[in-house]
Amino acid sequence: MRALAIAAVATAAVGGAAVAALPVIDHSHVQTVATTIDPAELYNAAQKKFASGDVTGGLDGIRQTLAVAPADGDALALQAIWSEQAEDATTRDAALRRLGLVNPKLAATARAVISGVTAGAAIVPDTTPKDVRGKVAVVVLGFGLGKNGTMAAELVNRVTAGRAQAQATPTLPIVVSGGVPRAGITEAAAMQKWLVSNGVEANRIVAEGKSGSTVANAQNTAEILGAKGINDIVLITSPSHIRRAAADFGATGLRIVGTVTTATELDKYATPLKLSQQKGIRLEATRTARIPATHQVGVAVPDPLPDPGPGIIGEYVGPLLQQLLGSGSATEESP
Repeated sequence: MRALAIAAVATAAVGGAAVAALPVIDHSHVQTVATTIDPAELYNAAQKKFASGDVTGGLDGIRQTLAVAPADGDALALQAIWSEQAEDATTRDAALRRLGLVNPKLAATARAVISGVTAGAAIVPDTTPKDVRGKVAVVVLGFGLGKNGTMAAELVNRVTAGRAQAQATPTLPIVVSGGVPRAGITEAAAMQKWLVSNGVEANRIVAEGKSGSTVANAQNTAEILGAKGINDIVLITSPSHIRRAAADFGATGLRIVGTVTTATELDKYATPLKLSQQKGIRLEATRTARIPATHQVGVAVPDPLPDPGPGIIGEYVGPLLQQLLGSGSATEESP
């Protein structure tokens, strides 16, 4: 029976590792030498492109990753998220559909990142407390303390905005979020003390004092509120911070039903972010969603997509085969 050597390439590509068939001529026989393409290397290279702001290059790298590992959920999530940045709704929706087969939870996360970035970018900062009802929490974000643990002026501004929201919605719980202790005092502890000293009931306040970044603020607060069955929040921070923070909190699956900011440089941030200005908050939102910045090289890739349906194999494997053929891979039939 005669079999095309190139068939091995297609079979391996669908299973998660591309194999280039290289001819070694020995009289009338053709032998093949397998050369594997590690999808982790392709994924990592794509992530570096995204981090540098090269969306086109990153998406090209993700397409290469998926040609080798079509069931890589992280790659599918990134393809959906960054196709939104590239205004490619067709690829975004196709990636989300496939991801829904591979990992429905991650598909929901990708959707949360996309919607969180879109909503966050559109925020126009304002200082007015919001009239909200239902199961909602007020979340006030921290700001670096002085060396002796004293509150910076902008942190006082944030908790002042938090107190105004607390007074407008007196039944809502409050989370103050911020770690980075100075003189043994965390941002959250300082905020909690200030709020209680200024008339807010202590039993309404939960202090999240482990976070050292906005990403951690969002992740840790989402965990606290998830345990309480709360999904909606009013987010309070500075105008310069609100869009990035909202994108991060949205990426966790929390729903931002209102925002309140300090008055600091309010006019400077009055214009929503254009799509071209959203790369930074989109990148950070993927980190908040715990989509890995890198994959470990040499680790087995996921199994193929379940019941992929017509067109998927051709879409992913076809370009890979063309690339291998173009680089001199063997197409001779072996006896």
